[in-house]
Amino acid sequence: MRHQPTGRHLHTWGALAASLVLLTSACGSDGATAAQPRPDESPSAASADTSLGEGAWLLGITSAGGADGETTITSYVTLNPSTGEASTRQIPGVNAASSTPREAALLVSSDRAWAISDTSIPTTQTKSGQLTVYSLADDTTETIDMAARTGESGVEPIAWAFDPESTDTLRVVDATNRVWAVAVSGGKATAEAPLPGGAWVFTDGFDPNTGEPWVESIDSDATMPAGQGPSDTRPVTRLGGTVLPAESPALSSLPPGPCRLGAGFTDSSGLTWTFCADQASVSTHYLPDGAATWVDYGKPSSPVAPIASGFALVLPPAE
Repeated sequence: MRHQPTGRHLHTWGALAASLVLLTSACGSDGATAAQPRPDESPSAASADTSLGEGAWLLGITSAGGADGETTITSYVTLNPSTGEASTRQIPGVNAASSTPREAALLVSSDRAWAISDTSIPTTQTKSGQLTVYSLADDTTETIDMAARTGESGVEPIAWAFDPESTDTLRVVDATNRVWAVAVSGGKATAEAPLPGGAWVFTDGFDPNTGEPWVESIDSDATMPAGQGPSDTRPVTRLGGTVLPAESPALSSLPPGPCRLGAGFTDSSGLTWTFCADQASVSTHYLPDGAATWVDYGKPSSPVAPIASGFALVLPPAE
């Protein structure tokens, strides 16, 4: 004799049928399961715009040289994070470099084609007036003859920085506080407003966001323009985003990252990128705005970085 289903059995079968309906609705007509976020991928990470990762980023990584580590050697790594393709251009070392991490972006032209070694010009180049600029595309250099460019035979350039708003223009300050705008690509130098003297002294400082030189008082902490030097806490901005050197307060305030030594850049959408220089191979990670967990991105590079002691610069692809 066949037993009729009891109320308990009918309830069980009903639940099973409901489960089958739910399972069927989660599948396409071909039976494939609908795509679901990876366990490590939050909805914000899944929707993040990571298209910047497909371009050529520029990283400025420093290492120490000399018997007492007194020499700063900068290696510029050009990296496509999506593919891991990378190349390196190492700049000759500088003893007792004067540029700060905040000024690191001023050592590179806005088109990412050229670099200088420091904001202070080496004494030998000051005396000769022959300034060396380094190509970031290969091992070549360009020499800027300041006497020829300015028409001043006795000019002695003492400090310089790139103008972030101009493709390859440098501002050069000479020993008499004159300021010259000089393009790496050639042409005559243009005289800009000289720096004040008297109670003010130029100490090779440049505004990290404008590339303009500033002076400080000889008897107080005042600067002209005001707010420069150690008291300057403004974010360093490029291309609508914020440059985050290693150990900068803005980078340190973010959730713990994947790097022992890393630097980053927050783009205009609020997405923060970080690059790890813990090893010779550089890896890339990103953090969506408001998220708590970093996400691995792309492919690590081949071994391109030296044993790093500092990581001052991350710049996104040039426009």
